[in-house]
Amino acid sequence: MSEPMRLAYVYDGDTLGCLPMAPGATEAVRIRLAWIDAPELHQGTWGLHARAYLRGLLLTNEAVTVRQAGTDPYGRPLAEVLRTRDDGNCSLRLVLGGYAALWHCPASQPAYHAAQAIARARRRGIWSRPGLHQTPWLFR
Repeated sequence: MSEPMRLAYVYDGDTLGCLPMAPGATEAVRIRLAWIDAPELHQGTWGLHARAYLRGLLLTNEAVTVRQAGTDPYGRPLAEVLRTRDDGNCSLRLVLGGYAALWHCPASQPAYHAAQAIARARRRGIWSRPGLHQTPWLFR
């Protein structure tokens, strides 16, 4: 299901606050980007870089399309977020840039697997050296 929204806030490298465009909507929805895991903000500089990159991809109040893919264990929607201006997939760009790793990404999403393979081969971002900065789920 796709829903038009506006970006309210970027919390970290894989979580956004989006305001539905429905009439009367006043409360932002906290959305977790599907199929990726970005480093935590307190995980060295990698978490800060991931958030800064995501903030560079999207402008506050920018129109986005949110394609929900489920919910996470905290009840937040898991979704792909696409910029309306160019259909740019934020999750995919984070992975390709080396700012996030795949997390429970199904084989039915080959673009994500290809993006991570490219980022790793080119040693981008979190793949530039070995260590826990590559695996946010282990850091937690």
